[in-house]
Amino acid sequence: MKPQKHNRVSALGSQITAIISVAMVLVILGLLAMSLAASHAVSADIRSNVGFVVKMDPTAPDVEINRFKSKISGHPAIASFTFASAENILADESALMGEDISELLDRNPFGAEFDVRMRPAYASTDSIQEVCAALLLDPAVDDIVTETAVVDAINRTLGRLTLVLLCVAAALLVISFVLINNTVSLAVYSRRFIIHTMKLVGATGAFIRRPFILAGLGTGALAAIGASAVLAGLRSYGAGFDSAVDLLLPWSLMWLIFGGLLLTGLMICALAACVATNRYLRADYDDMFR
Repeated sequence: MKPQKHNRVSALGSQITAIISVAMVLVILGLLAMSLAASHAVSADIRSNVGFVVKMDPTAPDVEINRFKSKISGHPAIASFTFASAENILADESALMGEDISELLDRNPFGAEFDVRMRPAYASTDSIQEVCAALLLDPAVDDIVTETAVVDAINRTLGRLTLVLLCVAAALLVISFVLINNTVSLAVYSRRFIIHTMKLVGATGAFIRRPFILAGLGTGALAAIGASAVLAGLRSYGAGFDSAVDLLLPWSLMWLIFGGLLLTGLMICALAACVATNRYLRADYDDMFR
């Protein structure tokens, strides 16, 4: 009876070890997914602040300015804009210089301005130049000020960051499969003689593989639940320090990450169990000792 108790304890310990090992790998993958999601949110926020300033002709009447305002309001590439009238600009410049500019020049030299923000999908130099070229054809527009060098620098930085994170994600996915495969293979290795015995009594390969695949699915599910709990705790802990975490990683997005971890854990563990079981299904009795 004692050896049987020892075997049950060993099997339980092996199962717990496999769950913890897989959960640790899934935590790393989850952290990377959270980093990718946060970087995407930051990227979208930065791109939403990319735009240009449209300076209207100082002699343009209010009717033309209102017409131009309606024109850009429905533009598919423009997300939003801030309007500053000629009077407001004159007041701001006069306050900055400390004297009334209109009294010096006997007129208001400034025209109305539109501070335009592009949609993230159009936040590139080519798109901005194309939109600006079309707006410059409007007779009420005097000039358009753009910062294409800044836009190019932002896009290059964001592109490199995304590429690095994707490369790390691909590398971690391969490493995670190898680690999980080794963990599940060890669990199957401890039952290799059971597989051989089942072969001797005429059990089919599908019948032998089924319990191991189900066990792999159970390991993957429990590991994913544990990893999700750890990530949820880290997310809540981070939100307590910085409210920006709620914007970068909303719970709706976190549930998608948890679902992805569950699918990843299930697929990798089931595949690893199937591969490991097939190895011993093809092995001879002498191979059981290697």
